[in-house]
Order: sequence, then C-alpha cells, then structure tokens
Amino acid sequence: MENWETDKLMNLVSSISTGKLDANAMVEGGQYRFYTCAKDFYHIDNYAFDDEALLVSGNGEYVGYVHYYKGKFNAYQRVYVLTGFGINVKYLEHYLNRYLPIRINKEVSQNNIPYIRLSTLSKMDIHYPSSLPEQAAIAALLSRVDAAIEAVQRSIAAAERLKKSLMQNLLTGKMKPDGTFRTDDEFYTDEKFGRVPKGWEVKKVKDVFSINSDSLPSKTDSNYKFKYITIESVSTEKINFNDCLEFNFKDAPGRARRSIKNGDILISGVRPNLKAFAIFNNPNNENWICSTGFYVLTANKQESNLFYYYQILSEICDKQFYSWVAGSNYPAIGDRDIRQMKFLCPKYDEQIKIAEKIKSISDYQQAKQQKIATLERLKKSLMQNLLTGKVRVKVEEIEKIMEEKI
Repeated sequence: MENWETDKLMNLVSSISTGKLDANAMVEGGQYRFYTCAKDFYHIDNYAFDDEALLVSGNGEYVGYVHYYKGKFNAYQRVYVLTGFGINVKYLEHYLNRYLPIRINKEVSQNNIPYIRLSTLSKMDIHYPSSLPEQAAIAALLSRVDAAIEAVQRSIAAAERLKKSLMQNLLTGKMKPDGTFRTDDEFYTDEKFGRVPKGWEVKKVKDVFSINSDSLPSKTDSNYKFKYITIESVSTEKINFNDCLEFNFKDAPGRARRSIKNGDILISGVRPNLKAFAIFNNPNNENWICSTGFYVLTANKQESNLFYYYQILSEICDKQFYSWVAGSNYPAIGDRDIRQMKFLCPKYDEQIKIAEKIKSISDYQQAKQQKIATLERLKKSLMQNLLTGKVRVKVEEIEKIMEEKI
C-alpha cells in the first residue's frame, strides 16, 4: 500500500529479552507487577524492568498473548519483553494480537505444545504506515473498540454477581420476591434442607415433572425429518442451534430418540459437572429430537419450569449432583438419582415472581453478550482492513473521535 512499509520486528524494537524468574516467584501483595504466561498479572517484591514494554507469553495455554505495561515490573523466564519501539507501541500491540497467533500456528508441529522461539518474534514481518500519526490513529480506533468490549464485559460480570446473589437468596426463600428478607419465625426446619420458609414444601423431581415422557418408537417412518440436539451443542442456559443437524429417521444416530417441545428442560446425564443444562425454546415450527444422554423434564400444571430450572442451576441441586458422581472417572447421573432430586417449592404465584426476577438478569446478560459479539465482529473487520492498509484512516477525524467520551 502507498506510504506503507514492511520490516522485521527485530528492526522495530531495540530489545527482545526474556524474564529470569520461575513462574512461582510471585509474592501476594507485592509492590510490582509480575508477568507470567497467564492472561492476568501477579505481584512481586522486586523489579527487573523499568520501561514501556510489550510482554508476550512464550508458552502455555495463552501462548502469544500480549500485555502492554509502562513502569517497574518483573517477568517469568518464558515471557518475551519487547522495549525501545521504532513504531507506535499500541499499533504494534494490536498487530501482534492479530497476526502472531497465525505465525505461531504455522510453526507448531503436530501434537507438540505450542511455544515461541526467539526467531518467531524477531523475524516476524510487521506491516505499518510510514506516518506515526496514522499508526496512532489506527491504534486509538482499535483501542476504542477494546475499551467498549471491556466495559460490556464488566457489566456482564456485575450482572452475574447480582444473579448469583438473587439465586442464593430467592431460591432458598431467604428473600421474598419484593426484596425483603424473611425473619427467623417465618421458617421451619427440614431434615434435608434445614431452614425452609413456611408455606414452602420439599418435593422430588418426580413430583413436579414428567420425565422422558415421549420418545421416537422404533417403527417411526424412515423418512420422518427432525433436527437433532447433541450433548455437545448444549451449555449452561444455551443451545447452539447452529450445531444441530437435520436427519431422516433412517439416517439418524441411534441416540437421537428423545422428543422435546418448547419449555422442556434438558439435563445432561453425563458429565453433569459441565452443566449441559438448558430450556428448549425454538420459535420455528420444526420437529426437534435430543440425545438419550439427556433427561427431558416437562413441568406439571401449576409448576413453573423456569423456577425449577434456576434451582437446577443453583447450589440447591449442585450439591446433589456432586454427591452422586463423587469419585467417578466418568461422571454421570442415573435415572433413580434424577427422579429423587429434591427442590424447595413455594406456591405457583411465588415461583413465577422469583423466576421473572432472575430471568430479567439472564436476559440482560444475553443482550450484552450479543453486543460483545457485534463489537468483536467490528474489531475483526477493522483489524483486517486497517492493519493491512486496505482502508486508510482519516487521522484528523479519528483524533477528534478519540477526544470524545465513550
């Protein structure tokens, strides 16, 4: 591109060194930052660097991850420390975050743990605009998107803390739906759960739900078409419908048998510690089947499936799941276990009010997750265009934008 240059990284920095310490050299409450190959930094009582630097994780799960820091710090011996920059340091940070993983993947031999050699960094080609103001404008624009993503992530984390608190208090009856707390004289003692609100009952799953009430018989028409939900396509509160394939009965996997309908709760009977639990809701008028690895729970009349679903996700049922699978090499829950699982059960009207309060937080989190996905797509598009010069920024306009508050 016009007015763009390409050079090796080693020619754009004055130093590429590594830390000297073991990863366990961290000191809780230490005065200085200590960078290892993790995403987060730790602390230590002494420093070896006092500079503006990019720190690159040299191995491990986050190999290639790039930190920026300016000040006194120390580093693990497998962390590369880049200092003395001949181009805009933030531009280089974004460039490495975008293209270093690609370079690492090309160099990794099959079945080897990925790591970075010095030459991986030093001989990496860096493409950049000749103009320092243009470098700074590109970096500022990408950093602005990063800041927006981080702000949304913080709001999701805050909502998760609120949701956890509400679940702990509302689902156990400590808090009423109006936000006030029950007094001691509003509880009775249950042998299993201890303090239970007066007017609430302790029930088993079999008393509240129909379990696996409908399955495809072996004589099903061979051309019957359906979408199939596997264990792998379900995670906590989410079904990835894009992963669900369509089959004719004659061509479907043998485990594709459980019939499901809107409102049903899916609970994975295998590896329940991974919480492959979700409520099935799909607006399309299609036939859906799930794996026999799921238990399909259909709520009885005057029972809120959403209220009990949140109990399944809470500590109330968590403790029961773990008591069943403790010590197992392949954690699983059996039919008898799921039927005997116990709930705390208020009256139907209170179930609805509690579920709606928790659901409002879940809906907020999902909306924020969608916003993050939109911002991530925007960032990817910007990086593909701005870091290659396909789209040139108007420096003065970007500088004006950067002066505005997010």
